[in-house]
Amino acid sequence: MCGFWESRDISDEYDLLAPKILELKAADGETTLYGTLLLPTSAAGNARIPLINNPYGGPGEQTVADRWGGSSFLFDQILARHGFAVLHVDNRGIAGRGRAFAAALSHRLGEVELADQLAAIQQVLTAYPQLDRNRLGWWGWSYGAYLTLYAMTHSDAFKAGVAVAPVTDWLNYDSIYTERYLGLPKDNPKGYKNSSPIHFAGETKGRVLEVHGTSDDNVHLQNTVQMIKKWADLGVEFDLQLYPGQDHSISGAAARIHLFHRILDHFACWLMRPAIN
Repeated sequence: MCGFWESRDISDEYDLLAPKILELKAADGETTLYGTLLLPTSAAGNARIPLINNPYGGPGEQTVADRWGGSSFLFDQILARHGFAVLHVDNRGIAGRGRAFAAALSHRLGEVELADQLAAIQQVLTAYPQLDRNRLGWWGWSYGAYLTLYAMTHSDAFKAGVAVAPVTDWLNYDSIYTERYLGLPKDNPKGYKNSSPIHFAGETKGRVLEVHGTSDDNVHLQNTVQMIKKWADLGVEFDLQLYPGQDHSISGAAARIHLFHRILDHFACWLMRPAIN
């Protein structure tokens, strides 16, 4: 006789850490945001834990859910084993929360997302005093990479960031997506400029690692080339990692292993050093 399948806890068997489910307030002080926080077990006593923020944050993507898995699940576990805490928060503008929630980004990308993420981070730092506010990092892929650059050019809170395949100028991205949220360039030139990190390259704080596949047909390599030229012209130090022939996914075991080692090494270099107050 066949029985029903029963779920079981796999966290002990595979030495996995369970994230904490968070309810936070957006920058408006009213809207509820949902997040997860993964804390390492290695920190003991009065040790302070560096925190890496890793949102997607863009329209149409809800990443925080009460379930195992997700696109960054395994890398989160690796980061935690190396002593990092990892935070994911869905800011206003993502899908799954209704029209008003999604419409918060209309005609101004970056501003609301960053405000919500900063508000969430502050609440998490207050609730978990073992986290080190002087050693904050941010990384993301695609729209999350765009937010990484927006954060690193509009805030001085982050010591290190990694942007994988970022949009740096919204005039470079495909119109069917961009014009849906920013409108036509001729009708909203200020919105396009204020939403594009390339126009604020000189304000970059912290150390950025920018990553791109040279055959990316979604977010074209032109975005990264223009950003690093701007940084070089302005004397801003940065790190660059290109993957020849790779598209937006930077797929394949060899490339992915190399990429995640590169990200881990970047944060280990810039966040594991003792903070200087």
